[in-house]
Amino acid sequence: MRLRYLFLLPALALRLAHAAETVQLATYYEYAPWFVPGQPSAGFNARLASRLNGLAGGRYHFEPVYIPRRRLDVLLHDRKITIVVPWVHPRFFDDPGRTRYLWTTGLMDDESLVVSPRAAPLEYKGPDSLRGKRFGAPSGHRFPDLDPLIAAGEITRVDVPQIKNALQMIVSNRRLDFTIVDRSTLDALRNDAFMDPALLHVASRPRTASYERGILVPLDQPELYRFLQGAVEALRRDRTWLAPPSRSPDRRAAAADR
Repeated sequence: MRLRYLFLLPALALRLAHAAETVQLATYYEYAPWFVPGQPSAGFNARLASRLNGLAGGRYHFEPVYIPRRRLDVLLHDRKITIVVPWVHPRFFDDPGRTRYLWTTGLMDDESLVVSPRAAPLEYKGPDSLRGKRFGAPSGHRFPDLDPLIAAGEITRVDVPQIKNALQMIVSNRRLDFTIVDRSTLDALRNDAFMDPALLHVASRPRTASYERGILVPLDQPELYRFLQGAVEALRRDRTWLAPPSRSPDRRAAAADR
């Protein structure tokens, strides 16, 4: 019996040596198009994990997960698990010089919009144009350009579980003057049953210029970064994987203010 186990040990060691390294593909966006609660295979993050696993050839296994922002910051600091964060930009993580983390090129382009009630529309002309207003924002999300005004009490921040809640409050006239939402998210939510786009006003001037959403990689993972950079370059050549599912025309979308 002992001899049998001795023969099995080399095979077991070889299998472990070639086991894929598990990487948490973590998003802190608990809403479409990034993550769909109750549907683990839906959303951009699940699609990205599937594509990366296909490209990794067994070297890595990417698990799409949702992690709240505050918890994600702790995990990135502790470095106890291998974790990368897609769909983000350096300014989201106070890393404008790209020195705290490694950053891939962009998976997609996006822009940040100021959305207010159609009945009380706001036109954005810089942070000062939002003084005296009530701002609905997902808990834990940061807004470096607005935070000084919030700290000074010149903008009242109202924390909500997710951006969907802020938009719902605006649609139902519940004491919010504006929220900040990315175009990708607003496009994904336009046909949601809770929202009538005709009741929303999107400021003609975006809050930010167009920016890239790439992948954040910890500094101590240079090999993983090199793989992801190559994978992103391959994925950028085929954007069909990000195309939304076809849907029938919606009369509410036709009335939307863009």
